Amino acid sequence: MSNPIHIAIASPLGGVGKTTLTIFATSTLHYHLGYSVAVIDCNYPLYTTAYLRGKETEDQKEEGFSDKSLKNSMQQPLWLQPYPIVCVPIAKVWEEAERLQTEIRPKCIFFDLPSLMRTEGTVELLPRMDAVIFPITGNPMDADAVRRFIEIVGEQILTMGKGNIKELYLLRNMVGSWEKDEVQERCRTLADETGAVLMQTSLPYSKYFRPSFAEDKAGICTLRYPRGGTFGRLADSLGKELLEITSRLCTE
Repeated sequence: MSNPIHIAIASPLGGVGKTTLTIFATSTLHYHLGYSVAVIDCNYPLYTTAYLRGKETEDQKEEGFSDKSLKNSMQQPLWLQPYPIVCVPIAKVWEEAERLQTEIRPKCIFFDLPSLMRTEGTVELLPRMDAVIFPITGNPMDADAVRRFIEIVGEQILTMGKGNIKELYLLRNMVGSWEKDEVQERCRTLADETGAVLMQTSLPYSKYFRPSFAEDKAGICTLRYPRGGTFGRLADSLGKELLEITSRLCTE
């Protein structure tokens, strides 16, 4: 049995859109591209990803999504069924990842991590990842904090040959139109200085990236593919990049 790819959405700071990016990435890969994924939410005590799944399920039932229709949906192809989201504290994360690997066998597991500088155990977990994606917002402090953290990772993990990390990525997230050129230049500099890869997709600061519980409205959702207009095009772009990343990691 082949091991799944482990990808962390991480940041030394909070408020950079880790959970939003996790949902956007997994829903795109799973529902649109047919990729088997799972999410481990270890963002204690909020467990935001799992909370959103619960709210979406409740709202769909209130709108007439009956138990019978839920049963019928579970007979659909795997990529149309809701992907699993489990919430566990950091201390039990790897135990849960091994259980998912045995019971569900996803191709990729995404980890929604708490702020790396605030929660005990996150730094120790990071070396077990195959890749780490750092969201970078328009706040200059984000880039500075990620730079310092990557330097620490490089000194303590990568140069010592420890851990599984093969690639580090930067993704421009929650970027306003008025600051996109500045953020682009800042991220290019950060990529040059750290050796991380700057992803081509840039996600804007937009209402589309807020949770959406209504079936007929755009927004991030754990139960369906992000579709429609600009939102759909960005999902296609991010999905293509993530497929390239996972394909490359499978061969390394």
